[in-house]
Amino acid sequence: MIAASSLAVFFAAISIVSACTLAYILLTQEKKAYDPHGPGAFHRHIEALSDISRGKTRSQSREIQDPTVRNN
Repeated sequence: MIAASSLAVFFAAISIVSACTLAYILLTQEKKAYDPHGPGAFHRHIEALSDISRGKTRSQSREIQDPTVRNN
């Protein structure tokens, strides 16, 4: 009975220490500056295009923002 009780306390202590360690690691992780879906990614994509493709993409972007604008 005492051995089972002390074994349970031992595993409970391991669980608590593991949970605290995991929480510490998650809270101290730095957020990555790279966002593949943000405005910075869009601007990098635009800069990588040729002049013709860049113009088409900008006109499509304008059409999405303001549907009354039509640049063919």
